[in-house]
Amino acid sequence: MTEAVRVRVGDALAGRLPRVCCMTGARAEGFAPIVVPKRLGVAWLLLLAGPVGVLVLAAIWPRVRVRYLVRLPMSAVAFARMHALQVRRLWCGWLGALGVVATFGLLWVPPIALVVFVASVVAIVVAVQAHLVLPWTFPSAVVDATGRWVTLRGVHPAFVAAVASS
Repeated sequence: MTEAVRVRVGDALAGRLPRVCCMTGARAEGFAPIVVPKRLGVAWLLLLAGPVGVLVLAAIWPRVRVRYLVRLPMSAVAFARMHALQVRRLWCGWLGALGVVATFGLLWVPPIALVVFVASVVAIVVAVQAHLVLPWTFPSAVVDATGRWVTLRGVHPAFVAAVASS
């Protein structure tokens, strides 16, 4: 069962959170960096103004876009799982895409082209599977409109209890 907790942005940025893994509830050996975007607020209404609104939004985008790099405590096991899925998604996706392209270069040798194509499809399926599982290996985080609080969703109840007691 997962829960949600609110922490101060300053504490999350500096890593001043309890040394309890946010995913497993075990003792955390280190911190995992997670990028948290701040909501656009009412700026998204510019999209309703059509092409002119899109141009205005593109012009003010650097000023309204804020991203925070928060440091969440994680155990070595949870971090290793998250990192393995990221690596699997990257390498299998690239090798699968390159293999599909290489298949067309190998059409003059049909058996080899077929083997390369099947291996490429398998790699792409593995990359998509890793991509779909990855969001459940770390919590989702949202910064409130004031920019003072971060809400972490999908954290372990032991982490919530540790934050409440600190």
